[in-house]
Amino acid sequence: MDLGGESRRIPDLKVMHMQIGTHTDLYIGGAWRIGASRRPVLSPITGQTLAMVSHADAADVELALDAASDALPAWKITSPSDRSEYLGRVAELVRSYREPLIELQMHSCGKPRQEAEIDVDAVGETFSHYATLLESSEFVSRVRMPSAQYSGLLEREPVGVAALIVPWNFPMVTTAWKLAPALAAGCTVVIKPSELTPLPELALAAILEEAGLPAGVVNFVVGDGVIVGEMLVTDRRVSKVSFTGSTAVGQRIMRLCADDLKRVSLELGGKSPIVVLADADLDLAVELICAGVFYNAGQICSATSRLIVAAGVKDDLLRRLVARVQSIVVGDPFEHGTTMGPLMNAKQFERVAAMVDSALADGGKLVCGGGSLGDGRACGLCYPPTIIDAVAAGSAMWRDEVFGPVLAVASFDSIDEAIRMANDSDYGLAASIVGIDRVAVRRLVSEIKAGFITVNAPQIVVPQLSWGGFKKSSLGRELGVEGLRSFQELKAVVADASMDLETKGSSEPAKAQHVD
Repeated sequence: MDLGGESRRIPDLKVMHMQIGTHTDLYIGGAWRIGASRRPVLSPITGQTLAMVSHADAADVELALDAASDALPAWKITSPSDRSEYLGRVAELVRSYREPLIELQMHSCGKPRQEAEIDVDAVGETFSHYATLLESSEFVSRVRMPSAQYSGLLEREPVGVAALIVPWNFPMVTTAWKLAPALAAGCTVVIKPSELTPLPELALAAILEEAGLPAGVVNFVVGDGVIVGEMLVTDRRVSKVSFTGSTAVGQRIMRLCADDLKRVSLELGGKSPIVVLADADLDLAVELICAGVFYNAGQICSATSRLIVAAGVKDDLLRRLVARVQSIVVGDPFEHGTTMGPLMNAKQFERVAAMVDSALADGGKLVCGGGSLGDGRACGLCYPPTIIDAVAAGSAMWRDEVFGPVLAVASFDSIDEAIRMANDSDYGLAASIVGIDRVAVRRLVSEIKAGFITVNAPQIVVPQLSWGGFKKSSLGRELGVEGLRSFQELKAVVADASMDLETKGSSEPAKAQHVD
C-alpha cells in the first residue's frame, strides 16, 4: 500500500525535546532508562519512522514494579491537599505545552488539528478536575452507631499499586482518565502505553517529572502485551488493573486476575446506536451522525455506528447525510481543511475494508464511500466515510465493532422496534437519540441499555461525569467520583467512643462527614 507523504511531515524530536522534554526511553523510578530493545514507531500519515522507542523486557517490568511498590508507603500517606497540588501542577504544565503536545498527537495518531486540540485540552481538564475534587472529597465518614458507647468510621484508602494499560486511539487522554484518579486516591502506578503511540505518553511522563512527582510514583514501560501486559496483570504486587481496549483482551485480563481476585476496571468495545425519530430535526441529526461515527476516523469505542431511523424519514435523512459526507475532507491532517485523517495502520485499514466487503456480500446497499479514495490524495491509509443501508441484523457489520468510518443503517416503524434494535447487541457503551417527543425520548433513555446516552447533543465527555457501559462494554466506571472510588478500598472501623481515630498516621487530619 502506498502511504505517500514527505519527510517534511516527520516531527523534529530534537526541537520538541527543547519544548517539552519528549523522550523515547522508559521512565522508571524517576529516571529515564534505555530498554532491552528499540523498535520503530510509524507515522499513520506517511508510513515513515517517527522515532525508535525503547521496549521493555521482563527485567525492566520488574524494576518498574519495584519502584512503584517502594514509592507506595510514602505516597499513600501524602495529604490530599499535597496530592491536589501535584495534579494541579500537571494540569498547568499540559496547558503550557499545549502546542507541541497537539503537534505530537497529530503525528502519532493522524488526527486533524481540531481533534488533537480536544485531546490535549481533555488531558489538562482531567488532571485539573481531580485536583479540585481532592479538595472536597471525603476519605473518612463518621457513621451513627446504635450505641453511643461505640464510634463507627468508614475509611477510604488507596488500593495499592495499579497497572494501567491504555490503547492507541486516544493516547494521553485515556491515560489521564486513569492516572489522575489513581494518583488522587494515593495509588502508585505502572503504565503500559500502546507500542503504536508511545510518544505522547512519554511526553506526559516528562511533564509528570517536571511537576516534581516523587520517584517511582508513576512509571512508564512500553512493550508487547504478551510480555509487559501479562507481567503487570499477573504480578502479585499489583492490586488493581485498569484496561482500555478490545473485549477479547479484557476478558483475558479478567481471567488472569481471577486467581488473586485483583480489582479490575475494563473499558472495552462498543457498537452504539443512534436513534432518529420521525419528528427529529434532520439537519441536527446529520451533524450528530457524522460526529458520532466519523470522529477520529471512526476509531472510537463509543462510535454511534448503527443508525436506527424512523422509516418515514429515512430516505430524506440519507439524502442529507450523503450531501454532508461529501463535505468531509479526508487526507493528510497537516493539510489545511482536512477534517478526517487516516486509520492507524495497514492492518486496521484492511480490517475495515474486509468488513465493508462482507456487509455488501450479505445484502447491504452501499450508499456512499467504500473502497479506496483513489483521488490522488497522499494518505494511503485514509478510508472514505462509508454508509451502508439495509444492513442485516445478524451480520458482522451490525453486531461487531468496525473501528473505522462506517455507518450501518436500518429503519423502524415503532418505538418498541427501535428499542429492540438498539439493545440487540452484546455491547452497551453509548447511545444517541435525536427527536422532539419527550415521552418517546424519555422511554428510549430509560430502556436503552447503555452507560452514556446523549439526546439532541454530541458525545460531550467531561471528567465530572462517569464513563462506562453495560454488558460487554465495561466493568466499572471511569471519570467522576466513581473514577476516584475505583482506585480505593473501603474499610469499616468500630471503636470505643473514647478513642479518637479520625487522624490517620502522619497525614493531615482526615475530614469526616456524618452518614446516618
